[in-house]
Amino acid sequence: MSINQPENLSVASGVRNKDGIRAWVGWAVLVLALVGFGGITVFLNVQVQSEQQFAFLARSFLHRDLAFQEAPGGTWDDTSPHAGRYYWPLGPLPAVVLMPFAFLASGFGIFFRQGYLQPLLVFALLAIVYRIARVTGYKAEDSAYLAFGFTFATAFLGVAMWPWSWYFSQVITCLLVFATIAETIGKRRPWILGVLFALVLATRVTAAIGVLWCTGEILRTSDPGHKKLGSLVAIGVPVLVVLALLLGYNYARFDNSLDQGYAVQIMPDHAAAGRALGILSPVHLPGNLYAFLLAVPNAVRRDSVSTVLVFPFVAANPWGMSVWITSPVFLYLFRLPHSDDTSLLLLLSSLFIALPVLMFCGVGFRQFGYRYSLDFLPFLYYLLLRNYHQQQGDLTVGFKAVILLSAMWNLYLFAGHFVWRVGW
Repeated sequence: MSINQPENLSVASGVRNKDGIRAWVGWAVLVLALVGFGGITVFLNVQVQSEQQFAFLARSFLHRDLAFQEAPGGTWDDTSPHAGRYYWPLGPLPAVVLMPFAFLASGFGIFFRQGYLQPLLVFALLAIVYRIARVTGYKAEDSAYLAFGFTFATAFLGVAMWPWSWYFSQVITCLLVFATIAETIGKRRPWILGVLFALVLATRVTAAIGVLWCTGEILRTSDPGHKKLGSLVAIGVPVLVVLALLLGYNYARFDNSLDQGYAVQIMPDHAAAGRALGILSPVHLPGNLYAFLLAVPNAVRRDSVSTVLVFPFVAANPWGMSVWITSPVFLYLFRLPHSDDTSLLLLLSSLFIALPVLMFCGVGFRQFGYRYSLDFLPFLYYLLLRNYHQQQGDLTVGFKAVILLSAMWNLYLFAGHFVWRVGW
């Protein structure tokens, strides 16, 4: 036995050395990817100057005006006219967030653009997803890969890197939704959950339907009924307060509490034709499902006649691209059972969010991937990382490779359309 002991120690030492080298390589690759993608995100956000409606609206709010005081970017496109004034139909929270920055910048004669703030929001989302993964049980390296994965290996890459108003709104929405997930799996303080979901409601109404998951988690605890009721009230009060404010905001703009302005929004012909069939209607389901599940990148042709392709050969399809192209990591969901209560609640909540999204009259033209899916993808991403860890353990090298390769593929497709073809 004493003769074999040095050999056993040598084998164990070799295994530790290999694990150490593997971990070092894993961190080195990820750090390089984070620096590269983070740098590109900051650069593009600072460069893009168009579609700054929330920045213009923030200036209006500072002057106690709910309407635009000037045409954003010189055009009234996508605004909602009423009684000779022009309003923004999207939720107002992003403009409210920009108000203090716009106020400070105005003192120096600077127009504070959305892209100045957006990278900080993206990095905050990275940190929150990392924290969620750590609380779920992943080691630090795996958690960092998962945080990088949602940020750059899904359709979120498009909204993170390009600070148009619609994208800025969805960055804030995803950040807040992941904050609700972190709170639900953490301390689960009802009043914080209520405030977070109220803020989501003031940004994108559909994403706020995710409150069903956290309330479901509270209801299935072993707490006494009066405590559950108190928790639900604590969640509901901030949501109802913000809902009342939003109804008042609508009435002040359109003389109708239920009118957000989408019915009169100035749209391109293709969007207006869809709206004529109903703002929310089952007739829009096939088109949205196609954009979400089946749409492919565009070929970049030399001209409108030949089939000759020129660089970059393929580019993002602005009408949407399949989740399997932008986010193949979600294919892992099909390899995992989802039969426990939390999994079912996450799936049902995602479905309830997806239904109005998929019945909306537009598919989100001028986008990377199917960006409306970002209202429910955070819940599915948490479902993936939770169940993968419970059933498979640590991330495999293959899983990490899928994240990295998907992110690089996304960046290539994104650059092909937004940088080389659209510009800023």
